[in-house]
Amino acid sequence: MDNLHLLEAFLLFAAPGPTNALLAAGAVKRQNATTLLAAQACGYGIAAAFWLSLRSLVPPATVQMVQLVAAAWLVILGFRLLAAKRAEATENGGGTSILATTALNPKAFIYCVAIVPMDIEAAALGIAWMALLVITAVTGSMWLLLGGRLSGGKTMADAIAGAALIVFALLLVRPLMPLSAI
Repeated sequence: MDNLHLLEAFLLFAAPGPTNALLAAGAVKRQNATTLLAAQACGYGIAAAFWLSLRSLVPPATVQMVQLVAAAWLVILGFRLLAAKRAEATENGGGTSILATTALNPKAFIYCVAIVPMDIEAAALGIAWMALLVITAVTGSMWLLLGGRLSGGKTMADAIAGAALIVFALLLVRPLMPLSAI
């Protein structure tokens, strides 16, 4: 992987998305940053290991299936955050929510199938996997720092993160809308 691929990966994982929204909300709620980053690393690590090992076998329809599953999870999690009566409702599940959201995050799929060169040697796939973990640790830390700077309270963080997750879910299924008209 060259510097351009690393820059593309950095920009992909630094962009706002469901995992980053949960990281920022976790920081606002003063959750343990190490736990949140470990959950993010595990989620992306699991997803990347899966997609990197199967990427030569991925049929085009898989992209749509991943989008639908991810969108469904984001809607469920978004409504759960919006419906939280008190801030503690999501504090205990913060790491688990980030792990599941990250494992289903289409960013890992995009990284493995579109950014990592298809002609890369098998031995270099391990380096690509490690690069993913380092880049996501850096970008995740950035979102935790941003969330730590925000104020508005724990309930506001849940409401904003919940609404953002539902918007991300709608954006995920938007490209699939023409397919349903057929």
